[in-house]
Amino acid sequence: MTDASDVVVVGGGHAGLLTAIALSDLGLSVRVVEPMPENAIREAPPDGRALALLAGSIDHLTALGLWDDLAPFGAPIRRVEVLDVGSSSKVAYRENDAPRTTPFGQGFENRVLRRALLDLLLARTGRSVLLEDRITGIERQAAKIVVRTEQGRDLPAKLVIGADGRGSKLRTLARIGLQRWSYGHAALGLIVRHSTDNGGAVLERMRPGGPLATLPLRADRTGITWVETTERAQVLANGPPSVLLGELSDALDGVLGEMQLDGPVGMWPLSGQHAERYVAPRLALVGDAAHGVHPIHAQGFNMGVADVAALVGLIRRNLSDPGSPDVLKAYERMRRGPNTRVIWLTDGLARLFTNDLVPLARARGAALTILDRITPLRRLAIQRGMRT
Repeated sequence: MTDASDVVVVGGGHAGLLTAIALSDLGLSVRVVEPMPENAIREAPPDGRALALLAGSIDHLTALGLWDDLAPFGAPIRRVEVLDVGSSSKVAYRENDAPRTTPFGQGFENRVLRRALLDLLLARTGRSVLLEDRITGIERQAAKIVVRTEQGRDLPAKLVIGADGRGSKLRTLARIGLQRWSYGHAALGLIVRHSTDNGGAVLERMRPGGPLATLPLRADRTGITWVETTERAQVLANGPPSVLLGELSDALDGVLGEMQLDGPVGMWPLSGQHAERYVAPRLALVGDAAHGVHPIHAQGFNMGVADVAALVGLIRRNLSDPGSPDVLKAYERMRRGPNTRVIWLTDGLARLFTNDLVPLARARGAALTILDRITPLRRLAIQRGMRT
């Protein structure tokens, strides 16, 4: 069975769906290969995960013509407070500090955003774009690449895009190497309902065990990302909810009032990784297939949005051959360097704020105090923080 298209996107997660929508809007024929059935994506149960789209990502999505359709599914971030628990120093970024009228970003429940992207793709392109299948191989030819699948499909295309996550099968088939490292920690993901309005605030607590961050999903509903040592995370995830919620309330100084879990508690081991290349002949990687970061400061999916925006922008200038060497070389230049800097920045921050050496603790406290008191520096930090 042969089904030719301009682009094949491998992976129907957030980055893959976003890529497919943006390329379809350029008039290209696109196929998305995703093993999870459409109904399973739409009816996915809660898993505790939430994500923040920063203002820079919102700008990208606006330029792609997608933001107005996605915004109703999230909640705006109007204030960010970072507290170093070890030194008790903090900095608060206020909405009136921002050099723009829009919020710092917007919070989404993972499954809700994926469902919104799926519905948007199908509404704009029709159901035939989504193939429930798995890839098994690739074959490169002079002016195209053929993707082979478990169900016997041959999918010729001018470009194949890997958006199939950290364990990318396409990356493996392309023989692209991977640097990977472990943090020896795990992240708990949970969503809570609470009696006190969160005020659109992100609260980030830098603690010896790892950062704990809140993300507004609605006035009375908040996503929590809570990093601990793996052993401690297992105890919290498997123990009584009352104990977990009690410790959470203590960590947040009770600012959310009475809390109750709104779904299960998820747990994921933390690691970082970076593909040695983002491109190969007729092939490009985006999102987690190209890079994976520590969750501190919510950079992960925002890096993926920037990948997609860059690749789509380059393809827009060469619609006749989206997989040309010029497009792919330019994409590698545009994204690998900036992503490398973000990876090591997040890695450095994660290690800095979990180090309890006295000189480092004092330096952290002094830095946050200076940021909080000097408005121009705080505004500069906001401008940087609103983007990846």
